[in-house]
Amino acid sequence: MLLKHPHIGFFRQTKKTCIIALNLAPQHKLGGRDALIIANFIANKVPTIYTHDQELLVRKKSHGKIFT
Repeated sequence: MLLKHPHIGFFRQTKKTCIIALNLAPQHKLGGRDALIIANFIANKVPTIYTHDQELLVRKKSHGKIFT
């Protein structure tokens, strides 16, 4: 049922996604996994994310909109 949920999307990791992640990681002091997740959101123009990841929420507060 999770695969059919209207608010959940699944995206491929592409070379473009990896390049975005490689730029994001040092710029925002992100680990590889977080950089790839955010890069995927950026590459696929995801406007809103919902997370319980406290580290990611703290980064957003300190860096503003790092997802754009």
